[in-house]
Amino acid sequence: MKIIYYKTILFLFIVIGMVSHLISQYNNKIQDPLLNSRQQSIIIISSYTAKGDLSQLKKALNNGLNSGLTVNEIKEILVHLYAYCGFPRSIRGLQTFMEVIENRKNQGIKDIDGKDISPLKRNENKYERGKRILEELTKTQQPEKLSGYSAFAPIIDTFLKEHLFADIFERDILTYAERELVTISAISAIGKAEPMLRSHLNICLHLGWSSRQLQQFTSIIKTTLKRKEAASVRKIVNEIVEQQEKKHNILIMNKLTSILAIATSLVGADAIQAQSSHKNDQLNPFTLVYEGAIGKNEPGKVNIHPVTYKLHGIEIAANVYTPAHYESSKKYPAVVVAHPNGGVKEQTAGLYAQKLAEAGYITIAADAAYQGASGGEPRHTDNPAYRTEDIHGMADYISQYPGVNANRIGALGICGGGGYTLKAAQTDKRLKAIATLSMFNSGEVRRNGFRNSQISTIQERLKQASEARAQEASGGKILYSGVASVTDEEINKTPTDLYREGFVYYYRTHAHPNSTFLYTTSSLIYLMAWDATDQIELLNQPLVMIAGSKADTKYMTEEAFSKAINAKNKKLFQIEGSTHIQTYWKPEYVSQAVNKLVEFYKKNL
Repeated sequence: MKIIYYKTILFLFIVIGMVSHLISQYNNKIQDPLLNSRQQSIIIISSYTAKGDLSQLKKALNNGLNSGLTVNEIKEILVHLYAYCGFPRSIRGLQTFMEVIENRKNQGIKDIDGKDISPLKRNENKYERGKRILEELTKTQQPEKLSGYSAFAPIIDTFLKEHLFADIFERDILTYAERELVTISAISAIGKAEPMLRSHLNICLHLGWSSRQLQQFTSIIKTTLKRKEAASVRKIVNEIVEQQEKKHNILIMNKLTSILAIATSLVGADAIQAQSSHKNDQLNPFTLVYEGAIGKNEPGKVNIHPVTYKLHGIEIAANVYTPAHYESSKKYPAVVVAHPNGGVKEQTAGLYAQKLAEAGYITIAADAAYQGASGGEPRHTDNPAYRTEDIHGMADYISQYPGVNANRIGALGICGGGGYTLKAAQTDKRLKAIATLSMFNSGEVRRNGFRNSQISTIQERLKQASEARAQEASGGKILYSGVASVTDEEINKTPTDLYREGFVYYYRTHAHPNSTFLYTTSSLIYLMAWDATDQIELLNQPLVMIAGSKADTKYMTEEAFSKAINAKNKKLFQIEGSTHIQTYWKPEYVSQAVNKLVEFYKKNL
């Protein structure tokens, strides 16, 4: 009992320390620096110029020079403004500034001219330069096909990219962040341009302005606006800040989930179990939800190691399973396991990773970027390019893991992870042996519908996806498709095994707080143009594809298998009597799949 007591104390210290670190990070965010006097002057100058209030502008210009703005910086502010409030306002601002400088000279004040524009390197055409800058500002790839007002009047798109974002934003006298401060000030002053204001406020956040600074912005600019105008700006800023805080809270919860798993692995699950009166809790200390999951790490047995790593700047949460009697000085084959659509590493991906570790493989199961406990915004993005990159990222990480033989790495993809694994294996030849279980071709189903049931609505759904993306880009509400929750009655009325049994698995018997059937509606832009079998002839590694004989998704496995014409030693294995979801958890079907996988990897890794 003393050992359990001390482990409990150690566990609490670890958790308290890690949570304190998160709280410290949060408090640091709360204490972000306020806008300085120079930045405040940018707001005031921009607003009065856009309004055409020249008498107040003179005062603002004087204050701006006194606060540290150079002559050239103020000139640049006034020039930048013509793109948002027109030449008349911009030119009148410049003329007013000339008067201010002359008056200050007569008073013996010598203002600093400041730096001039640096020479521009223009290797690509203006449209592409502007497009690249816009993507950098919005952190979003620009669509190849125009939509909305850009499609209605394409020339405005040309002017925006070539002139506004290339000619103007390229000039380095002001930073991107300062230019956006000018922009939101002008738009606020003009009024009745809420979609543009939302869009540029979100850009401000992308560029590093904090929620606190944006709230301070509303306090400053209201001194230049009428009450109704100021209230409108404050309302929009508050909505943007609230949305940002929700995203932050989701990330905190995801990090806490990972922290608890890591802390538990360090002290042992018995310390937690001794403190719990809930012996039948659904989640074990590692939050694994499958039968026979590891409850604590013990010497001489398969152990689980929660890890995190960066993939293109996004923090990925993963579990590494090591075989019994693991020694880092030895060399082991490894397998990367990709989870189903809507799933997380703690569900069936973890079950198969653990079973393969029991057979002597080092395995890794990671939450996809933008999903589960991994980072990335907006949440539940389901972009095939990202999901494929997740598999490359697992290969990156596990190939460097102590004890892994980097020349003996295999891959297992389950459901949607199976389709993405086929795609990753086409080009990633570090993956020496490829296996899929209950493969689901996400692109085909999102495009054509399950069993080709939605072919007639393809264009309508693409239009909805495009509109959802446009709404996101303008700072509006993020729209989601899929199912957030389901009643027993709805489950019973679901006609297909895949979705009926899937609802039971994900929302009842194997539910996990990080798992969801939702995905962003805008994801359909990418999903519907993608297919797991495109270029599948590039896949030349050994291949085994496993599916249940009663699976209503079996047709996808059969289609992909027939197209993989260059795969070596390819095998199609059918689990008699099993449906799609039953391969995830039902012991008699799982054991058949694992036996086939072990046989396959032993022969080909």
